[in-house]
Amino acid sequence: MALSARRYAQALFLIAEEKGDQDQWLADLEVLASSSRNSDFIAFIDSPKIENVKKIKLIKEAFSKSISDLALNLVSLLATRNSVASLSSIADAYQELVDSEKGVERAEIVSAVKLTDEQEKGIVDKLTQMLEKELSVTTYVDESILGGYLARVGDRLLDGSVKTQLEDMRRELIRGT
Repeated sequence: MALSARRYAQALFLIAEEKGDQDQWLADLEVLASSSRNSDFIAFIDSPKIENVKKIKLIKEAFSKSISDLALNLVSLLATRNSVASLSSIADAYQELVDSEKGVERAEIVSAVKLTDEQEKGIVDKLTQMLEKELSVTTYVDESILGGYLARVGDRLLDGSVKTQLEDMRRELIRGT
């Protein structure tokens, strides 16, 4: 994650703490992050060829009814710096700060196939018990792991993938153990 995105997130977090509106900022950043995934919007708003006045006018027209004035100021500032594309990274960094404040750890679970709700719950329960923390979980599918799952929580990795198990067996066979 870019250092500047983290700095913006930290500044927003401090503002939100001071004003007691963390949830409002989460909602605003979610709206802004989703718009930053629109390539046409980003191409226009981050273009150095477009005058800042036109960018800010478009931002106000597009967002004035859906986000707070401070969030409008943020996206306008980013537009003048041709950095609106970083909104998604800022939103992620802000969410990490809020989660950390609440004692929630972010986890990613990668599986070869889409997990059923029951399977996901089983993995989450196991991780929660191991780490003794509440988790915010995101799941992904990656067919290259063949089967099983990988779970990443912070800098910890729990690798229960079939791919790794097969690679371990291959190494053992080569060593002759």
